[in-house]
Amino acid sequence: MNFKEIKNEAKEALVGNRLMYFLALLVVGAIVGAASGACGLGVILMPIFMIGIFIFGKELIKNKKFEFNNVFVGFKDLNHALKAIGVHLLTLLIISLGLILFIVPGIIFALQYSQAIFILTENKEMTVGEAMKESKRIMDGHKIEFFLFNLSFILHFLLVAITFGFYYIYFGPYYSLAKINYYLHLTNQNVVKGVSKTLELDY
Repeated sequence: MNFKEIKNEAKEALVGNRLMYFLALLVVGAIVGAASGACGLGVILMPIFMIGIFIFGKELIKNKKFEFNNVFVGFKDLNHALKAIGVHLLTLLIISLGLILFIVPGIIFALQYSQAIFILTENKEMTVGEAMKESKRIMDGHKIEFFLFNLSFILHFLLVAITFGFYYIYFGPYYSLAKINYYLHLTNQNVVKGVSKTLELDY
């Protein structure tokens, strides 16, 4: 996988859209944070918002269009939202058990199921188990690669820390979109020779 290409495509898509993308992440973070503090429901809301983040992120990469309302699209289909919650909670449980046991298995599980929510977003008919099984399948042979991909952002994470979070205004949208673009490359939906290979989302 060409990390440089994935990152450059994300940067290009963010030209003129970075602030709006950051505001979308800020809105999601504020809602999830408030829900977590007030009633502990942040862990339930987060995967639903992740559906919307993926959809507007993919649209931005593919068509250079930013639809802010897409951030809430996951709430339009209750069945789909419940499955997203299921994927998120089950993944967290598996990762937690892996970390408790020997730490390394938890990291492996995190990488193995990292694409499950994206897969479920594009395939509403899938069950929770099917989405996680498919994530495991497509990440076979790519877990170390995805680990290194995330590790390649380490300096950005350090800059977020030393700037007391201000650098996240730049880095947050970039990192979020880069991970979505990694998935598009992983599933061969990236733009090749001007031809866009894409799955139609039923929304």
